[in-house]
Amino acid sequence: MSYKHLFKNPQQTLDVELNYNRNFRPEDSQFYDGNNTLLQTNQVETLGQNFIANVDYVHPLDDKTKLEVGLESRFDATDNTFDQNFTYFSDFDYERSILSAYTNYGKQLKKWSYQIGARIESFDVEANFRRVETSPGQFKDYIFTVYPSAFFSYTASEKNTYNLSYSRRVDRPNLNQVNPIREWSSPTIDQEGNPNLTPQFTNSFELNYTRATKIGSITTGVFFRYINDPISQVFIQSPYDPNKKLMTFDNFENSTQYGIETSGNLRFKKWWTANYGIDTYFNNIRGFVENAENIPVEKAVLAIPFNARMSHDFNVTKNFKITWFSMYRSAVKDVQFSNKDMWRTDLGIRQNLFDNQGSISIRYNDVFNKMRARFEGENPDRVDGQFLWESRMLNITFNYKFGSGKNRALQRKQRDKNETQGGGLF
Repeated sequence: MSYKHLFKNPQQTLDVELNYNRNFRPEDSQFYDGNNTLLQTNQVETLGQNFIANVDYVHPLDDKTKLEVGLESRFDATDNTFDQNFTYFSDFDYERSILSAYTNYGKQLKKWSYQIGARIESFDVEANFRRVETSPGQFKDYIFTVYPSAFFSYTASEKNTYNLSYSRRVDRPNLNQVNPIREWSSPTIDQEGNPNLTPQFTNSFELNYTRATKIGSITTGVFFRYINDPISQVFIQSPYDPNKKLMTFDNFENSTQYGIETSGNLRFKKWWTANYGIDTYFNNIRGFVENAENIPVEKAVLAIPFNARMSHDFNVTKNFKITWFSMYRSAVKDVQFSNKDMWRTDLGIRQNLFDNQGSISIRYNDVFNKMRARFEGENPDRVDGQFLWESRMLNITFNYKFGSGKNRALQRKQRDKNETQGGGLF
């Protein structure tokens, strides 16, 4: 649910958003050997809840000065049960609440402009884990943090702009990363989360230069990031089965990243536009991993990732457009595993219909079927593998706008969930 209040001054706004989600995911799995003999049964139930409330207020102090303030309340909870062979039972419940407030002050001074701000946050989490053969385990944490930010811009001329920024952000583990009940299982590997994970914090400095040209704009920049307690995937010996490995998550030692990136939006012809992005950086990573004797050892790695993407739009006619998208991610070293390179190409077409009241779109993702995560490692064992997902898909979409289209739905503010998206192999 969202509400937007407009004042006499169109630059003055008040936004209120409320979101509540509840989901239930049951699983009933059975594992057989080559002789069709039942080896194991798994019954898993997951109940998840999420509530978010946001209030944002923008007040222009004058034509060149603006003040923004806001409040957010976020609550996440999950309750999981796991039953194996109707003899082994475990239960996990996890609750976290986040209360935050922010303020930003921005001002325009001829060729200069700046925005400074801060967000204060109260983070409270509690997790309880119970297994049939062990005593209950509990994890609690409370963090009060201030996240400052500053952005400065200098417009030297119509074609040249310089930006300097600093920010501190948090990336909290998502619910799958903290859930100790197995997410999936195979004959040799179990995947489960780690309820003792702590958030990772990043201090980031960026300097960018934007050049306007006859065919578009190109931005080039350098950056430096210092990351406290980065979250990544690890493999260890399973404490429950001597014949299995456990895939889970852990906090590594502090790491640094520094590199360069460039992006652009270009119009080569009236019928041909493109945008692209390229970045490469040095990533110093340190952490503890298990060796062949299952003893934790410290390891340091210098990784140099390279990422590239591009998208082209070809307007064949007024109502018919072709889109071509490609991306590439280079091989990357890590403390425990190294990822191999990855790439994909998508093609799409769009045809407007009924005087632009409707349209039909066809998109073919991963045309050459090359999108896969390939990895290799030596600790604790020699491992070579790959993970395939349903990246090669054909999507056909039909849209039709009823009415004049004057009454549009409110556009919600883009918000960062501040959660890590995986890390490690996948």
